[in-house]
Amino acid sequence: MNESESLLVARATQRDREAFSQLYNLYFDRIYRFVRLKVNNQADAEDLTSGVFLNAWRSIDRFSPKHDTSFVAWLFRLAHNALIDSYRRGYDVVSLDTSQASLLHESSALPEDNLDWRLTIMTLQQALSAITSEQREVVLLRFIGGLSAREVGDIMGKQEGTVRGMQFRALEALRRALRLAREGDILDRH
Repeated sequence: MNESESLLVARATQRDREAFSQLYNLYFDRIYRFVRLKVNNQADAEDLTSGVFLNAWRSIDRFSPKHDTSFVAWLFRLAHNALIDSYRRGYDVVSLDTSQASLLHESSALPEDNLDWRLTIMTLQQALSAITSEQREVVLLRFIGGLSAREVGDIMGKQEGTVRGMQFRALEALRRALRLAREGDILDRH
């Protein structure tokens, strides 16, 4: 946790609304992007993300970092739990599809660029389907969420070394799947 984040968190744990508001502004986009990549529609993602921050505010006075765990890792843990709860309630869940390309890529004026981007997303979606749900979670938390292996481990209830191993295996499987996609094997099958 950097010094300014530590100060904001310390103030927020004392129920300082302004400090929590700054933390919200600092981390909302990252949490929303993570949630949006996991649920089928924007409204559900907005509701879940709002719920994450509401739960964070309600329990901020109980936040206490374990070793180097940051506030953002705690927020991702809350988001992870909110997603699990939403699965139980029956939200439509997806890992990544072409309708979500706008989250990751600005729309281009050139149709060829848009088509290339959609094909890239389709290829990535197919590659992500080649790995386990836990490996997908590690990849999303590490590369979309920007969290450390230790933070991901805290969120998923795994040891840091286990997370690194899962990440390694996931990236190897993604490399193989993307190589097959480049060779046309995956796209030709669908």
